[in-house]
Amino acid sequence: MSDHRHRSTLTFGCPTRGVLAFGGLLIATLAVCSPVATADQPIIASQPAEGPPVESIDLLTMEIPTVVTASRREQKITTVPYAMTVITAEDIRRSGARSVPDALRLAPGMNVADLASGAYGVSPRGIHSLLSNVSLVLVDGRQIFDSMFGGTLWGSWPFQLEDIDRIEVIRSPGGVAWGANTLNGVINIITKDPADQRGLTIIGGGGSRGAYKEYLGYGFADDKLRLRVSEEYESNDGFAKGGSWLRSLEDDYENGRIGAHAVYDAGPKDRFTLSGGAGLLDGGYPPPPAAVLGPRHNSGSRAEYLLLKWDRTIAVDNRLNVTSYVNDFGACPGTPGIDYRYQQFALQVGHTFKPADNHTVTWGIDSRTDLVDTSGSDPFMLTDDHLGTAIFGLYIQDEWRFAPRWVLNTGARIDYEFYTGFQPSARVALLHELADKSTVYGALSRTFQVPSVGLRFLDIPLLNGLLWATSDSDPSAATVLAYELGWRRNFFDRLDVNMNLFWNGYHDLGAFTSSIGPPGLVHLHFDDVASSTIYGAELDAKYALTQDLTLLGHYTYQQFEWDAPAHPTMKDMLTPPRHKFMIGARYNPIEDLHLSAHLYYVDAIRSPNPTNPFMPRHIDAYYRLDLRAEYEFWKDRASIAVGVRNLLQANHQEGSDLFINEAEVPRMVYAEMRMTFR
Repeated sequence: MSDHRHRSTLTFGCPTRGVLAFGGLLIATLAVCSPVATADQPIIASQPAEGPPVESIDLLTMEIPTVVTASRREQKITTVPYAMTVITAEDIRRSGARSVPDALRLAPGMNVADLASGAYGVSPRGIHSLLSNVSLVLVDGRQIFDSMFGGTLWGSWPFQLEDIDRIEVIRSPGGVAWGANTLNGVINIITKDPADQRGLTIIGGGGSRGAYKEYLGYGFADDKLRLRVSEEYESNDGFAKGGSWLRSLEDDYENGRIGAHAVYDAGPKDRFTLSGGAGLLDGGYPPPPAAVLGPRHNSGSRAEYLLLKWDRTIAVDNRLNVTSYVNDFGACPGTPGIDYRYQQFALQVGHTFKPADNHTVTWGIDSRTDLVDTSGSDPFMLTDDHLGTAIFGLYIQDEWRFAPRWVLNTGARIDYEFYTGFQPSARVALLHELADKSTVYGALSRTFQVPSVGLRFLDIPLLNGLLWATSDSDPSAATVLAYELGWRRNFFDRLDVNMNLFWNGYHDLGAFTSSIGPPGLVHLHFDDVASSTIYGAELDAKYALTQDLTLLGHYTYQQFEWDAPAHPTMKDMLTPPRHKFMIGARYNPIEDLHLSAHLYYVDAIRSPNPTNPFMPRHIDAYYRLDLRAEYEFWKDRASIAVGVRNLLQANHQEGSDLFINEAEVPRMVYAEMRMTFR
């Protein structure tokens, strides 16, 4: 059956050094040829204001973050009726995170598991896996959601930790603002303004297990144009312990990324943003043990994107934005039966205005087309090599301050997807300001998840046809009905406390059921067969004890219930840990020395078993202690950092997945040096 089709196999030789050498040459040329702002040059209007002198700022007063993800407009986080956390660039740096999933451990309610050296399971409030499809990941508002299987393959996309300004995490359904696939929340990675990265920045580091990382970036700003060009290369020999008697662990990888981000102020009312990037990953997907029965294939992925945005200020409270982007992604996880590419074309229009003093309205139109190509798979993986779909959405949200301390937020959305038809989303939230620095809110929301086009037409023979995976071509959209209560309080400008209670009820979740073939010896069939309930509580606190010492921590309780003919691991998901917490401290004993420690605890879970899919794997509870020390010098333009991850245990397992081999997270020591030339 495999010889009657024309096939064009994606290959991943990963010439990352050559690609990044070109990127480095480009950055060096820009650094030499472009004028760099000096202390004698005036501050231009388009740059962020420097604010008052440092000595006039109360360093113990906590800044209130401004966020954009909840309603697709700027808001103070204290006025947002969502369970929401902002992870800043400083948080990322001081945590010693080696990836965005690592940094997400800092947020309460976030379930994060290292599945291999470059593979992660991530999701707010449970249902996390390698391809967790219940939360939506954005980069500057651009979706990175896999058209084939759903979810996000984190290591493949070109965004660098050094270029991230903050990560906004919503742990509530976000369907009104963002549409499909936001059952458990939204993760929005927001990159820095190039004006904040002026000059040439060089970072190099290495550590245990052959870990190596280099970053080269250049930022430029004048009165109208701000530009950043950056590249990053990293490699890793993989985790030391893992695999099975069938197959050794092969999770080493090389990863190269390059990107550019430009902002142009055409006038006082118009701003244009152009962003693009490419990433190439060689390895990173350790083939599952059973893949030893079939032919070997080089694993890897590649990703490119281009984004164009126009922001128009019509009046002070009247703004229009238009965003268009293209994603192009291809992956092969080490078995020739799975080799695919997809392209996404999106157009988004949003408008915010105030029809009255006590109303703020945001409305917009979203559209996206997905095209999937599996002609490189051998023999095949879908019922048709080329498939596509499209989704269109219309939404409106209103914030109504109907009394001095009362705010009613309402929102509605209708989406039309080519296969599932019309799907509604809605949210209503009531917020009350108990005092100037204390709010309480309650919310009710409903949203949906569209089965990805790949899961809708699945037809994959694996292990030389011994295992055969198919799917229902007409599954229902999964839905969630969510209830939430939240409370925020700031005490004496030093202590922030947040508490959330939640209950999520899911229907028509997709999962695999198994039976004796045909087709194959064992037949796995994907369909909307499951219902589930997750409820729990989240507590988060941050305390600036002194100017030089900050304490932080969070605790999460999750109770998970599952109703389906198959175990939840047959959805290829990890069961949520019932208890988890983080305790952290950040201390500056002298002005230029920064010490930090973060202790994590995660309760025992059940996880998919790649060696025997019919017997779930028990993963023990674990503690993880990360330490980091950084010393700055040369007027804070250079620094040296050393640290250790997972200090308490030589190895521990955090989870596993049906489609990759098992791995244990090792203790890892690392060092890093950075320099900035302005």
